[in-house]
Amino acid sequence: MTNYEMTEKLSEKMGVTMEEAKEALEACDWDMLDAALMLEKAHGGEKEAYSTRQEARDEEASDARREDRGILRQIGRLLRKAIACGNRNRFEVRRKGSDEVVLELPVTILVVLLLFAFWVCVPLLVIGLFAGFRYAFNGAELGRESINKAMDKAAEAAGRVVDEIKHEE
Repeated sequence: MTNYEMTEKLSEKMGVTMEEAKEALEACDWDMLDAALMLEKAHGGEKEAYSTRQEARDEEASDARREDRGILRQIGRLLRKAIACGNRNRFEVRRKGSDEVVLELPVTILVVLLLFAFWVCVPLLVIGLFAGFRYAFNGAELGRESINKAMDKAAEAAGRVVDEIKHEE
């Protein structure tokens, strides 16, 4: 670094004129740290001291990056587990009174469709209930009787509404 660059940097960091910075550097044999300390003493500690040491700040930044990477790894693991679970379990659409599976897809696909096409998927699922379709989950984690009973109750409620509308006609 040239003498001019050192003077300019010290002036900027210490908030002094170029002339004051140059005088301090010359008095300290062009040692920036000593010159900065000298200027700080001369100004009664009003100005922020300049340090050429970056280790503490670098270490803090490194710790923050490490912590961020740890959190991202945890999120990644959770997503992998959720996707694996979704791929092991199936969402099935069946006709009422029949064991014929009209549509079967991984729960992962259902979740993606619900996330990105919510306003299309939900009405289609509701219309399917009124059209006599039944929904069920099949798989180790989601193929529980309690979940499928709740879905059957929803289908029965939709069937009762359809029957009431038919009887009113």
